[in-house]
Amino acid sequence: MATDIKITYTNKSMNKDLPTIFVFTKNETPTFDVLKEGVAWRTIPNIGRGSSSSFVFPVVTEVGATWQDGMNKTQILSSDIGKRYTVSQNDTGIVLAANGNASDTKSIDVNNDANIQDGVSASLYKDGKLMLTKKIVGYGQKATFVLKPKLYWGIASEIQESELINSAVLNTDSFFEQDLEGVTEVNISLNGNAEEGYTFRIDSQK
Repeated sequence: MATDIKITYTNKSMNKDLPTIFVFTKNETPTFDVLKEGVAWRTIPNIGRGSSSSFVFPVVTEVGATWQDGMNKTQILSSDIGKRYTVSQNDTGIVLAANGNASDTKSIDVNNDANIQDGVSASLYKDGKLMLTKKIVGYGQKATFVLKPKLYWGIASEIQESELINSAVLNTDSFFEQDLEGVTEVNISLNGNAEEGYTFRIDSQK
């Protein structure tokens, strides 16, 4: 049975620029563009050399929708891979509910059946934090999310949690891929210096 994964990050680098480390995941659909659509799920600022930060990657993924530039939002529901969730308008107003299976057993679908100006944004969350979003889902359209147990790590001068990666000041546009399949606990570190460059490394996992 899948369990929550404890992740510990340690700064072992000689980086004096006080970088912010950020962690994100990908929507494994063919059209997904990380630099345009990726979201900083977690940011780890101000971790000096020898210091560390721990967080949990939960097994549970939640789903929700927003409209009117995020001013309004549905309730957040626990989601299951292979299921469909629909934004609709009933006699109480605009709501989100599970209704049946997704088009693919590997995906989470969010359908928009509510006639709302400019559509809705469909989003997935972990630990209550925004992880993936599809900005505009028009009436009668759907967002499809395909997740793999992978995280990606990057370095930025400026980045905010839950914001699109394209709004950040990135130090590099290449990212370290971390496979979490079968893992319950992992230690990851940033290594290197300005002359040789910086790299992430898995120090231990179980």
